[in-house]
Amino acid sequence: MPAKPSQSARPTGDTGSHPPPASIAPRPQFVTVASGKGGVGKSTLATLIADLWTLAGRPYRPFQVDDQRRLGAMLGARVATIVPDYEAAMRAPRALTGPFAPLYDACAEAPRTEACVLLDVGANRVELTALWARKAELQEDLAAWGMSAVVLVPAPIESEALRQAAATIRAFVQALPQASIVFVENQRDGRLSELKPRSDAALVWRSELAPLLDGPSRHHLVMPLIEADAWSAYENHALRFIKAMSLAPVEAAALLGEEVSEAKIMRSAVTAFVRTMRAELAPLLPGIVAPGEA
Repeated sequence: MPAKPSQSARPTGDTGSHPPPASIAPRPQFVTVASGKGGVGKSTLATLIADLWTLAGRPYRPFQVDDQRRLGAMLGARVATIVPDYEAAMRAPRALTGPFAPLYDACAEAPRTEACVLLDVGANRVELTALWARKAELQEDLAAWGMSAVVLVPAPIESEALRQAAATIRAFVQALPQASIVFVENQRDGRLSELKPRSDAALVWRSELAPLLDGPSRHHLVMPLIEADAWSAYENHALRFIKAMSLAPVEAAALLGEEVSEAKIMRSAVTAFVRTMRAELAPLLPGIVAPGEA
């Protein structure tokens, strides 16, 4: 692990909030997508962010600490997998935190490489990842490197998913106190606004999750349902969003086993979803917008 950097002096002069010139790319970010429950849309969201960076011409380095390794299945061999060794940890506790060293190095190199860092954290790795970030004093170093941190926590509208989202947020608030914390409402199974007031999910939302989103650097975004059940077909074939949008209808129909007309409808649904999510995420992830693009 590299030596910790010294805090650099902040520039003096006008400190007002001004948008950067259109030709200057935003500074690299450390973006974590995490959830304490599987099957909530976490890897879908991480794949989408990777594809939005790709479309914007933004370099990034992806990591996963997830037994399911779904991000690696979507993005391929470029995804670095962090594998804590729980058996060796009985003799050498650093066997749990040592495998995170490449992730730390990627963040340390970001000012030079200008590459964002993407981390996909699986259901049973949230506490360990947050523990590593605290012990490594990652927040202090990110500030020194000029990297902002964003933690996105997706969950569908289901009581246990919302409860685990709250636990994930609490863990990362302690680990990265200056990070932007984002609850992503996955509307796959319904909307928060449609919950019955006395339902278990509504109770968890009001008592556990909503209070965590009350304050600065706390955000609530919406991930809409992809119409026509389109994404699952592409995902089952390990096709990224950029591939789903670029495939010719005839080629997509042959690959997915669909009629050409249905393939066109599915592609339109995926494209609409990507455009909607790009607008939702852009204020928090400026790197997904290409320099000079409105």
